[in-house]
Amino acid sequence: MAAVYRIQSSGLLLSVVQAVRFTSIIGSCRVCVVGLLLFMVQAVTCAPNIIVIVADDLGYNDVSWHNTDMKTPNLERLARSGIVLEQSYVQPICTPTRSAIMSGLYPIHTGRQHSVIQPLQPTGLLSNISILPEYLQDLGYKTHMVGKWHLGFCNEKYLPTRRGFSSF
Repeated sequence: MAAVYRIQSSGLLLSVVQAVRFTSIIGSCRVCVVGLLLFMVQAVTCAPNIIVIVADDLGYNDVSWHNTDMKTPNLERLARSGIVLEQSYVQPICTPTRSAIMSGLYPIHTGRQHSVIQPLQPTGLLSNISILPEYLQDLGYKTHMVGKWHLGFCNEKYLPTRRGFSSF
């Protein structure tokens, strides 16, 4: 199965599609080749800005693009000029949701499915689990975080600035 990545240059798009088709025979090298191609794509195109907003207790109808009675002009402007991901799997508390969004894994696979990590709790999101800001830094992005972390505080290896964020 070939994956198609939409890129400005049609010649580059063709190369990406052909390389991905070729890697289907190789199997385990597919991820490496696609990663290399995405790195090359980023080098020749202007990388988009990425803003991830996690809003605890935000309901589907709590934003103006779903409910005209709600006035959220700044969020709507961001939504209209970007991509809104609305079919996400979330948990009723913040640590499991944040671990899933950051890692791309279900909370049961990160060990963070049960409760919120408190500041003095001697645990955190395992450092052998790669998370989104680490991948983005590898692609040359500058990464910054504002707000709640709740993925570990007791050891420096759990802190946001050790997990791919340049500042917190």
